Amino acid sequence: MNLKNLTNIFLGGKTPKDGEVFEALTNVDISYLTSHFAPYTGGDNAVLKKGEKVVVHKTTQKRPTRLYCTPINYEDLEKDIVAKDEIDTPTYAGYILYIKTDDLNDKFKKIERMPIKYITGDATNPSDTKTKIIIHVCNDIGGWGKGFVMAISKRWKQPEAEYRNWFKSKELSPTDNIQFERIESRDKYSNEKKFELGNVQFVKVSSDLWVANMIAQVNTKPDKDGQPPIRYVFVKECLERVTGFAKKTNASVHLPRIGCGLAGGQWSEIEPLINHTLIAHGIDTTVYDFE
Repeated sequence: MNLKNLTNIFLGGKTPKDGEVFEALTNVDISYLTSHFAPYTGGDNAVLKKGEKVVVHKTTQKRPTRLYCTPINYEDLEKDIVAKDEIDTPTYAGYILYIKTDDLNDKFKKIERMPIKYITGDATNPSDTKTKIIIHVCNDIGGWGKGFVMAISKRWKQPEAEYRNWFKSKELSPTDNIQFERIESRDKYSNEKKFELGNVQFVKVSSDLWVANMIAQVNTKPDKDGQPPIRYVFVKECLERVTGFAKKTNASVHLPRIGCGLAGGQWSEIEPLINHTLIAHGIDTTVYDFE
């Protein structure tokens, strides 16, 4: 480590921040870790090729010498970095990069992303000339009767009707007006079309507008231990699906402060999830605070 980077790290001047995006300026030697649905992990060394982009993860260390990062090109890079035998293992649950802080400073450049836009207004009436997606959190018991969903139903009948149909059917096939977003690395042993936590139903309500029913809430009330209905891990998975769908349709995303009403979530937990998904991938995102 050279004196410049040592100084930067110990002075805290160039420690990358949570959610920032960096692009490799050259081929970079990195490490990666794999996780499994089992009491062990894996990993190895690899080369991250020039041009690849990564999103920095939050760290509890004040002056970290290495940082965990998620690649923007997650699925394609997985095939290059992780051994096929490990990917095909039924317990395999994904991977994450582990990159030196001085390498992020010297061998990458920071990519500026448009931050979340906050405005006062009605999230069911987004003003944008391109395709739009309105996203909101749904529960896993088929309930639709309180909160932001009422504003959606007041404007359109399809999102509620299709959500209830999805719950009743347990699994639906896509149509011109109902879509689902598959994530190959997640859905190898699951099904994105099933009514279950982490899945998203995209309902077309006009030629350029979709409503995304994101299942990320368990029941409608806190459990016996007092845990609120929101489940952040499934909010993130839903947002990853929305990100993929938005990129395919070249859409902007619009939302209230999802998960922070009846679901009992905290915006301080949800905002970083949006930064790691929608914002990191360059999706125009607007949050509406109702007047």
